[in-house]
Amino acid sequence: MKTVHPSIIIGAYNWDQTRLPRDEFQIRGRDLERAMDENGWKAIFVYGDADEHSTLAYCTGFVPRVRWALALLPREGEPRLLASMSSRDVPAMKLMTWIPDVVSGWQWQAAFDPWIAGLKGDAPIGVGTIGFERMQPRLLRAVEKSIGDFIRLAPAKGFEGASRALRPRELSLLRESCAVVKSAAAAMVKAWQSGAGAEAAVLEGERSARALAAQDVRTLVSLDGGRTLVPFRGEFKPEGDALVAHVAVKVMGYWAELFVSAAKDPGAYPQVQRALDALKAAARPGQVGEDLHAAAVRVLGTRALHPVLTASVGRRVGLSLDEGCGLTAESAAPMTPGSVYSLHVGLRDEKGGALASAMVVVGARGIEVLCESKDALAL
Repeated sequence: MKTVHPSIIIGAYNWDQTRLPRDEFQIRGRDLERAMDENGWKAIFVYGDADEHSTLAYCTGFVPRVRWALALLPREGEPRLLASMSSRDVPAMKLMTWIPDVVSGWQWQAAFDPWIAGLKGDAPIGVGTIGFERMQPRLLRAVEKSIGDFIRLAPAKGFEGASRALRPRELSLLRESCAVVKSAAAAMVKAWQSGAGAEAAVLEGERSARALAAQDVRTLVSLDGGRTLVPFRGEFKPEGDALVAHVAVKVMGYWAELFVSAAKDPGAYPQVQRALDALKAAARPGQVGEDLHAAAVRVLGTRALHPVLTASVGRRVGLSLDEGCGLTAESAAPMTPGSVYSLHVGLRDEKGGALASAMVVVGARGIEVLCESKDALAL
């Protein structure tokens, strides 16, 4: 399941050094340095764009609002960050990262080629890459043209979001995201109960999240009683018999999400909640995705999962809404301590549908629920 990426991203994106001081990034950089030493690389290039930037944000703190950014991180020497924004935006971009040398990617060769030339060693020099599989073909060709035969690129493995345990400072930030998403979901329900239509209720939830300093808010809403969920259309139909929606928020770089289901006739919601409770009860360190999936669908009986869930009952969440480890019937990936999951269950029939979800952190012995759908109904 993917929400719709907004065309313009607003919100406060400055680097808060009181929450993530520089030493946090020094600790994170040790794995990069270890990879460079083990592979004989002189540097690692980390690419990210406005849609997916988990590893770039993890390593640099920088979150591209539009287009792309490329971090040039050497084993020795000064790093550089190229961002596809105009030179007039450079002062603002410098406030988003610990890297002091931030330049506009619009002057590609002037910024990239001299830095490459500064790498010392006999050609070809090895350089690791992260995120290059997402790079636009035009930009990739520019990189390949600039490095020529001087650089040999090699993918750096093991830096995906699914392979990283959240550090204590990160978990603190994610807890704040969960508090914001819970407030946003509750605002949706309250607005709907006060007579607002589904889209008006979703807008109230977004307004609430923005007021709590969310950097990004993404929503889906049902206009047919929960059978399907769609992006905001602005139709503003009057209040219906049910509110079924999804809201995801990003706070200080970290995501949280919830489904909301409220109805005058509860319909399938009690069964969905029982399935979510079974899923939470089965979740623990070492538990694999296929067993978690089985625990949830067992409660649903012969009824299929809501199609908006794309046959999954959860996935890892952090600096991305989808950091991998989807909990599907075929998933053998185990839950690991220090990871945060969005667990979700849903049903639909010819009358409508219902969905419920929970954000949980996996500990050494079990899970802790950070927020869940029923919280919004209780506020």
